[in-house]
Amino acid sequence: MSTASDQALIESKTPLGRSTTRVPALVERRARRELARQNAPRRSLGKVGWGAGIVVLSGMALAAGVEAWRSEPAASAAVESHRAAAKAVTISRPTPATNSSVTLPATFRPWQAATLHARVSGYLTAWHRDLGASVKAGELLAEIQTPELDQEVAEGEALASEAAAAAVQSRVERIEAEAELKVATAQLARVQAEYELAKSQLARRDKLVQSRSISQEELDTYQRQLQARAAEVAAAQSDVARRHTNLETRAAIIAAREATAKSRQSNVDRLKELQAFKRIAAPFDGVITARTAEVGMLVTAGKERLFVIEDLSKIRVQLSVPQTYAMQTRPGVAASIKLPESHTPPVQGEITRVAESVDAASRTMLAEIELDNSGSRFQPGSYAQVTLAAPHLHSTWTIPSNTISMRANGPHVALVNHQGQVEINRITLGRDLGDRVIVVEGIHGDEQLVVNPSDELKTGVSVEVAHAAGVARKFAER
Repeated sequence: MSTASDQALIESKTPLGRSTTRVPALVERRARRELARQNAPRRSLGKVGWGAGIVVLSGMALAAGVEAWRSEPAASAAVESHRAAAKAVTISRPTPATNSSVTLPATFRPWQAATLHARVSGYLTAWHRDLGASVKAGELLAEIQTPELDQEVAEGEALASEAAAAAVQSRVERIEAEAELKVATAQLARVQAEYELAKSQLARRDKLVQSRSISQEELDTYQRQLQARAAEVAAAQSDVARRHTNLETRAAIIAAREATAKSRQSNVDRLKELQAFKRIAAPFDGVITARTAEVGMLVTAGKERLFVIEDLSKIRVQLSVPQTYAMQTRPGVAASIKLPESHTPPVQGEITRVAESVDAASRTMLAEIELDNSGSRFQPGSYAQVTLAAPHLHSTWTIPSNTISMRANGPHVALVNHQGQVEINRITLGRDLGDRVIVVEGIHGDEQLVVNPSDELKTGVSVEVAHAAGVARKFAER
């Protein structure tokens, strides 16, 4: 006897669109085989029983076939509608990623800042400008009393005067040495003249002895005089050489004493320069943003912080740009500066300077934006948000987020080729822009991307491209 499962099996095997006239015959043959199998042990039944059974089964099969023939058109229409809905896909195309923006935290810094310390040790006797005061360059801020330094200056001046006097004395001694050298030179000339006179007299006396005009004893006397004059010449020459050496020594002494005088005078000048630091003055025009100076406090050179002065005429907006955007960040890149607590529109500016080096610790590059702050709108140390419009260096594309399918081996997109078949491509994602995502690799820009791809889409499946509105209308009609 035929069952509902048999009928369903016959319906599933019936091709869509074919005639159903053979359905009752198929049902009848199946019923006959089932009846033969059930009644095999009782083959002794008469021909009347077999005939009645066949008639009954034939009637049931005919009824089932008629029912199947009536219900098949509705089932076929539902299958066709389902297939049409599955084939229709909505597509989207990539768009070039010409520019992107990134919002980064930033900090306001003063144009220039200086922390003023005491350059000399002593006691603070007075301070003249308080917190928040605007000061001019060179304006007196505080005064320090330095008794030890004052004594050092007095001692240095005395030593410098002593060295200067010694240098003067050495110069006078050199003048005396020059005069003595002149005297010794004159003495040498005199004894040389006497030596020549004695020499000529001895020559005449030698001739007179030969003619026996004078005695030998007188000749010997002139010879001894000549020897005495020669000794005087040698002594005068030695004295002149000594005077020359003394003169050179005096010149060296003068140079040494003058160097000592300069050294001591330089020490005095240094101490006087330190004395000038008793008066603490503003190094530039600015505002006092911190003051710790108090009258009577003991200050040590280079230790205590007395004042902090900041130039607020301009503001540096400093931000750390991640390595991902470091190559795109260059001077001239547009920037929008926003204070989170302010309801005013963002301030527009541009990158003024970059560090051109990525910090190995944070993997960021320091960049600065210069803003005018003549109206004191910005305060140093404040937090800000900077949005940079960074151009892409390479040809990249953006695609809608709903075209990406995340699978076990990474992100994929379903493409529809020119033959209307699906191709599954793996892609490499870049920055997430919200409703769109930058794709670094995997597409070329002319693809048709399937919107909301299902896991059932495989490479090679044929689909039909439809607009989103048409697909929605088909589902509404169903």
